[in-house]
Amino acid sequence: MGLRRFFSLKRREQEIFDFIHRHIGLTIAAVDHLKVLIEYLKMHEFDSLQRNYSEIDLLEKKADDVHRKIVEKISEGAFFGGMREDFLNILEKVNNIADSAKDSAKMLIVRRLEDEIINYIFEDEDFIRFFSYCLSAVVELKEVINGLEKGRDAALKHISIVEDYEEKADEVKAKVLERIFKKADEFNVLSVIQLKDFINIADNIADNAEDVSDIVLILIAKGYS
Repeated sequence: MGLRRFFSLKRREQEIFDFIHRHIGLTIAAVDHLKVLIEYLKMHEFDSLQRNYSEIDLLEKKADDVHRKIVEKISEGAFFGGMREDFLNILEKVNNIADSAKDSAKMLIVRRLEDEIINYIFEDEDFIRFFSYCLSAVVELKEVINGLEKGRDAALKHISIVEDYEEKADEVKAKVLERIFKKADEFNVLSVIQLKDFINIADNIADNAEDVSDIVLILIAKGYS
């Protein structure tokens, strides 16, 4: 490969990384809004909850548009050597995070939960802690992606942190669901199902973050970074 072509490809790869950073930035914003939505639920501020959902919906659409542009650019160029499929998988997983933020938030606006079950789930901090761990996993994922450009050691350090947050999210999720089902017969059955689905969909946020970190490990094993 000629020197000019080499530097041309490097510039275009950097352009794609700029899009990737924008993509994950929008995704983090969507998950952050989901955590704010939980605070509105706690305060029974349903009008604010609805408006916040609209913000998540907008961020998800923007993330989807950026995702489409990156995929088009990668598909039409000779980028990343034999690792193109891995990068496309990363982008798909990141997009799934934004989708999960939107889909889980939607579960809370399809019908209004009764005050009793809302008060019950916020009697301890586990419900909020679960979403804090999901958000932290995605924020740390941004550092994993940054590490791809900085070097393998930088990426590896943050990969282990993402995995730790995902494990913590799983542990707290189990506790939250157990607590809900412990008194399920005291609440409207539709509300119990609604909360269960909401939590399970939101859990995909941390799961997809871990999946991305696993793909980055594959890239490092292949010699990227």
